[in-house]
Amino acid sequence: MNKVLTFFLLFFLTIFQVKAESQYKDFIVTDSFIWGLTSDGQIRLFDKTTGTPSDKKITNSSEIVLLVKDKFGNTVIADKENQIKKWSEEQNSWVVISKYEGEIYGVVFDSKNMGFAIFDNGIEDLITKKFYFSNKSLNHQINFKDKWRKLYCHFIDKNEVIWLGFGYGEWGGNLFAFQTKTKKFLDLSLGDFKIELNPIKSFFEDSNSLYISSGLQHMMMTGGIIVRFDNLKATTIFSSESHWSEPIGKDSTKTMLDGEYIGPATYNSFNNSIYFYSQNGIFSGNLSKDLSKIDNWELVVKPTLHWKSGQPDAVGSPMNVLKITIIDKDKFIFLSQNDGIGFFDNDKLTMIK
Repeated sequence: MNKVLTFFLLFFLTIFQVKAESQYKDFIVTDSFIWGLTSDGQIRLFDKTTGTPSDKKITNSSEIVLLVKDKFGNTVIADKENQIKKWSEEQNSWVVISKYEGEIYGVVFDSKNMGFAIFDNGIEDLITKKFYFSNKSLNHQINFKDKWRKLYCHFIDKNEVIWLGFGYGEWGGNLFAFQTKTKKFLDLSLGDFKIELNPIKSFFEDSNSLYISSGLQHMMMTGGIIVRFDNLKATTIFSSESHWSEPIGKDSTKTMLDGEYIGPATYNSFNNSIYFYSQNGIFSGNLSKDLSKIDNWELVVKPTLHWKSGQPDAVGSPMNVLKITIIDKDKFIFLSQNDGIGFFDNDKLTMIK
């Protein structure tokens, strides 16, 4: 009987310990802090320089569902009371800037700090309250009527174009580009980029171009791609696919080698390099090199992360990292699904939990 009680006590203590360790669903970086958004909608602050927990506490009246920054670097949230709020340092409190209805997927701000909210039924101008929607699918396997499917990633570029990226697993992805100045959706030229095979994982930009990353693992296919858009036209700069090895031994045996299954990617302006995450770790590639060759990419760090079934596109380790943000030349952070926030500083990796 005592053994049974001991077993259940240890079992519940283990569950409590797991729950006590916060998992994060997003983060942002401001001038002084890393703001982590926990899976239960709470804010936790960490020092931007060291990654250590801050004594400063910021709370909200309801669960937070979204965490972003506006163009001036202010922290903005959306919460379950259907309010979009901005943090005011002067008042040490949240200030309501708008209200919304429905399931909100994102909020972005143009150069004048005018806000746009993203929903499954379109993009809302938070000033005029007008909605904008397009059902023009670039993926012939996917059709829309009056709603998109759940958004995977989004971005607003230096030209004030909102990019929306979708992923459907083995059915590929979809892209939309919305010009906030003219309030019109733009026509994209994909070139040799096969949207039917490539779920969109992230957007980023350098001083000249907009980029997307994509990755897929399905049956015998494991690979990824990074595509650059110039004037709305796509050019592939790196593609990695499953391939057969060279013959090995006297019997000429060949084995199938995986490509780089690419998840999120970003640009580091401090060293003019692209960083991406794959099942083999986080790589960097300087844009002055021929990045079509994997030999010109450098492995920066290979974090040990836990993977479990039931995740979106639950097919392997790249789904464990959802976002990468550069802090400076040798410092960046990334969001994992199961192990907290990765804080990488000069070859040292710390997992913030």
